[in-house]
Amino acid sequence: MLRTHRRKSVLAAAALVATTMLLTACQGEDTEDGGKSAGATDSAAKGKSDDGGSGADTGPGSESQSGEKGSKSGMVSGKWVGTVSYLAPGKYTVTDANAAEQAFFTSEDTDIEGAGKICGDADGQAATPCTEEELEAAAKKGFGATVDVKDGVAVSIIEDHTDSGTGGGNGMGEGERSGLFSGTLGYMAPGKYSLSRDGNERAFFTAADTVINGAGWICGDAETVTPCTEEDLEAAAKKGSVAVAVQVEDGAAVTIDEEHN
Repeated sequence: MLRTHRRKSVLAAAALVATTMLLTACQGEDTEDGGKSAGATDSAAKGKSDDGGSGADTGPGSESQSGEKGSKSGMVSGKWVGTVSYLAPGKYTVTDANAAEQAFFTSEDTDIEGAGKICGDADGQAATPCTEEELEAAAKKGFGATVDVKDGVAVSIIEDHTDSGTGGGNGMGEGERSGLFSGTLGYMAPGKYSLSRDGNERAFFTAADTVINGAGWICGDAETVTPCTEEDLEAAAKKGSVAVAVQVEDGAAVTIDEEHN
């Protein structure tokens, strides 16, 4: 009886060992399969992420579209005085006396007025309406103008009379001429100022009804055009480095518009 009991114990122990080995083998297979599955999933996810990242960076036209949007809808607005140059069809730059460059677009509604270089007659008192084709041809050579921009698009491009080379109009004391002139504002005496440009200087006077518009330097801020006083103008002129466009009639300023910086 004792021998029979021992035999049963041995058989039970052997069966337990076999069962344990079988379970261990099964778990190993499950783990290995699970590891392979997880590895494949991770690899696929990584591949999808890499593909997606590559598409975002190098998608067709993504960079140029972003640049176009930034240039055209950058919401730049203001008035710039300087040299207009050609960039591409419908796209130009204006560079001021401090070599700061601003790009802008034109539209079908842009008012283009010439005074001898874009179109028209340099000796005429009134500016002449010009076409986009004439503007493009003149801009490829470069010309001086006042450019009024709204949301990146030019509302008007008015050629500067002083840039047309008429009658030596850059000399001091020759302020009797009428026209639109631009340059750096300087102070001479109460009610008397100068415009300096390319080494030349022109004098002009102010009157009680002269309209003075500031954009941060004469008065106001760069966000909006602000009406200024004669005292504001005089203080700014004494400091210097203020670029303006001045509409002159018979030597007296009708309007003084600060260049929008």
